[in-house]
Amino acid sequence: MQLTPEMIREQRFRTRFSGFDKEEVAGFLVGIAEDMDELLEENNLLRSELGSLKEKQKDLEDIFLSAKQFSDEKKRLAEQEAQLKTAEAQRKASAILSEANEKIEAADHRAREIEEQAHAKAREILKEAQQIKASLEKELAELKAKRANLFTELKSVLDSYQNWIREMGNVDPAGR
Repeated sequence: MQLTPEMIREQRFRTRFSGFDKEEVAGFLVGIAEDMDELLEENNLLRSELGSLKEKQKDLEDIFLSAKQFSDEKKRLAEQEAQLKTAEAQRKASAILSEANEKIEAADHRAREIEEQAHAKAREILKEAQQIKASLEKELAELKAKRANLFTELKSVLDSYQNWIREMGNVDPAGR
């Protein structure tokens, strides 16, 4: 049974021989009833505050949940953005690497072309040098032959002058 202040106020006790003082018991019951009224009023006020606090707690929990969802969403978006930036960076790096490889291949190709041109030019110069050498050797041989012929002719002329001088030495100047 749940007591109320009204029940306490209306409670009556039977009297017996040499019982309690009725006025004192009635005063005590009125005091208890008034205390109980105050306690019930305070209890109602506390219940009201508790309800308000529960609402605030629910609001705070909702705010916390919203903040957590917002934070989770921001984190997810940041991770997504990081993945996109990483993918973009990888794509750019791949493009740069591909372009660098193409330039290296082009440079290698150009170097091979230049090397082939240099070899061709060197062969051409060598061929010209060999032709010049052959021409010079031929001219040298011709000059040696001319020298030998001139030497032979000179010797022949000298021999003929010597013979003439000898013959002239055997001839009498006075005609004898």
